[in-house]
Amino acid sequence: MEWLIVLMLILIGAILVVLEILVLPGINVAGILGFISIIAGVYFGYAYYGGVTGHLILAGTVVFGFGMTWYVLRTKTWKRLSLDTRLEGTVEGIGDSVKAGDCGETLGRLAPMGNVKLGDMVVEAESRSGYIDAHRPVEVVKVLRNKVIVQLKTV
Repeated sequence: MEWLIVLMLILIGAILVVLEILVLPGINVAGILGFISIIAGVYFGYAYYGGVTGHLILAGTVVFGFGMTWYVLRTKTWKRLSLDTRLEGTVEGIGDSVKAGDCGETLGRLAPMGNVKLGDMVVEAESRSGYIDAHRPVEVVKVLRNKVIVQLKTV
């Protein structure tokens, strides 16, 4: 029965360490509990079976750890576990209908970003002249791919 306790502590520790690396990176709780479980398994191996068998359990645990690390790195397991997709989408641009110098009106407050109505189009805009209240006239200063830069229109 003691061998089952030792074996289960080491296996549970190994599983927790693998979970820490693959599933829960940065949390550290599973990794710490995994290392504690492995150390407890080796300790109980020494306590139950003595020095010679304890050394064999320790050596087996170390060899198992290095072997699993080598296997995982050698067989490209990381590539199968990692996300490998390519994004093919693009950002819908504003187009050529908006040009510098066009005038419009803010739909809401630009603080410093918000929506501006330019003709029949509603586009996202960034204010160059600080906060602009709603329903104020603005002038387009620069047109970027997905937004326009505006400033408060002076009369």
